[in-house]
Amino acid sequence: MGNIYEIMCVASNCSSFKSQDSVVMSSIGTHLSKSCSKCSHCKNCKCELDLYDKVISSIDEK
Repeated sequence: MGNIYEIMCVASNCSSFKSQDSVVMSSIGTHLSKSCSKCSHCKNCKCELDLYDKVISSIDEK
C-alpha cells in the first residue's frame, strides 16, 4: 500500500469499502477519514479483495 494520502484516496473511491467501526467517515485529512487501514477487508495491510491496485489505477485514469 502507498502513503497515507494515497490509501485515504483509494478508500474514498472504493465501492467495496466497509468500515470496521460504526463511526461515520468524514472528509479526507481528518481522524475520521476513510482509509484502507480502517476497512474490514484490510488484513495485514493488504486488501483481501485485491482491489487496491484496481482502484488506484482507475483514479490515475481520471
